[in-house]
Amino acid sequence: MALNLIDIPVQAGGWFKPADNLGSAAILLEVHSFDRQRPTPNGPKDSVLADVTIFKDAASLAAGAPEISKGQRIEQTILARDLETIVGGATIVKLDQVPPKKPGAHPAWVWRPIADAAVRKAVIDYAGKRDQEAEAAVADAPDFD
Repeated sequence: MALNLIDIPVQAGGWFKPADNLGSAAILLEVHSFDRQRPTPNGPKDSVLADVTIFKDAASLAAGAPEISKGQRIEQTILARDLETIVGGATIVKLDQVPPKKPGAHPAWVWRPIADAAVRKAVIDYAGKRDQEAEAAVADAPDFD
């Protein structure tokens, strides 16, 4: 019997901090779960658990050397709600801020789709290569049957 290895999504990657990732070339989000109004110390919040792969600049994108956080929690309201519909899937985005509509309010963080086809292809190629390497490692694992 072949093993069907599935990672258990756990929050090992801390919390997503948009300010640290503004200006990144691309962000690959692999969404595991969405929790509506999850209890937190700061009150209930919509929350997403995702694997977050961040290509900080064009050099890291070209080299296929991103920063990877498995099981990162995203709790910024708009960012989390935008990911609700892609649980079990992935998306390639970047971060932006929308100016506030009311004076004195904070700008809102929003996801923006990657329009540059070359950037999207580079991220997709990275993910494909990563998956092939994982499959090869599983295939090379000893069979105990």
